[in-house]
Amino acid sequence: MHHHAMKRIFLGTAAFMGGVVLFGVLISYIGWHEVWASLQTLSFLSIAVLFTTTAVFLALGVFRWQYILKSQGYSLGFLQLWKSFLSGFSLLFFVPIIPFANEVFRGSVLRDKYNIPFSRGMASVVIEHILELTSTVVTVVAGGVIFLSMSNVSYSVKTFAVILFVTVWFAAASVLYIRIFQKKTIVGFLGRKKGNVQEVEQEVFAFFRLDNRYFWQGVSLSFLRNISALARVVAMLFFFGKGIALVPGITILGFYYLAILVPVPAALGSHDALQAAGFAVFGFGAGTGAAFALAIRAAEIAFAGAGLIYLVHHGVHMLGNFFVRK
Repeated sequence: MHHHAMKRIFLGTAAFMGGVVLFGVLISYIGWHEVWASLQTLSFLSIAVLFTTTAVFLALGVFRWQYILKSQGYSLGFLQLWKSFLSGFSLLFFVPIIPFANEVFRGSVLRDKYNIPFSRGMASVVIEHILELTSTVVTVVAGGVIFLSMSNVSYSVKTFAVILFVTVWFAAASVLYIRIFQKKTIVGFLGRKKGNVQEVEQEVFAFFRLDNRYFWQGVSLSFLRNISALARVVAMLFFFGKGIALVPGITILGFYYLAILVPVPAALGSHDALQAAGFAVFGFGAGTGAAFALAIRAAEIAFAGAGLIYLVHHGVHMLGNFFVRK
C-alpha cells in the first residue's frame, strides 16, 4: 500500500511538473504579451457569461446523476448532490492521477449521509462516467474531423488522418459498449472484493438497457451538457472577437475534452497546447487559444476550489479511511 501511494504521489508530481514545463515553453513560444492582449479584451460581461455557462455545465452533470440515482430508486435533491458532485469534480481537477478517487468519494458520501449501499452509489457514478464518455467521444471525433479537414495538408494525407482518427476512437468506444451490452465485466479493475464489483456491475448493466427510460434521459442530459459546453466555447470565441464560430467551436470543445483526459492537474499545458494549435488552424491566433484555455481554467478552478472546501470539510477522514482500508 505504502509503495503504491508513493508511486501515485511521484507520478502525480511528475505529471504536474510536465504540465508546468509544457505550459512555460508554450507561453514563451507564443509570447506572453499576445496571450495577455487577448485576455485584456474580455469584459466583465464575458467573465459573467463564462462563470454562468460553467455553472450550467456542472449543474447538468448533477441532474444527470440525480436521474441515475432515481432509476435506482433514490430521490435526492439537487442541492444535496451538488456539494459532493463539486467535490468529485475538484478531485478530478486537482488530482486526476488517483484512479477512482471521484467515484469512491461520491459513493462514500451517498453511503455515509443517505444510507445508500456503497456498491449502488459507486455504480451511479460509474454509469455517469460512461454516459459522459459517450458524449465526449462524439464531440472529440467530430472536432477532430473538423480540425483535420481544416488543416492545410494534401487531401490524401487529410483523408487518411481523418479515417485513422475516427477508427481509433470508434474502436475504443465500441469495445466499451459491446462489453456493457454483452454484460461482460467492465468494473473488474475497481477492486479486489469480488462481491462489491459484481453488485456494481449488476447496477450498471441494469441501467444500460434500451428499454430503460432513465438511460435515454441520461443520454439526453449528456448531450445537453455537451451543448452547454459548446455554448460556453462559442460565447468565449465571440467575446474574443471571433464572431459566431460554431463549427470551429466543436473542435475547440473536442480539444477541451481531450485535454481533460490527460491526467495532469487542471489540464495544465495539455489544454493550452491543444487550444493554441486549434485556434491557429482556424486563424484565430495561437495567443488567443492559450488565453481561452487560461480563461476556462480560471472559471473551473473557482468551482473546483469550492468543491475542495467541501471535500476538506466532509472528506478528509473518509479518504483517510479509504486509503487505510486499501
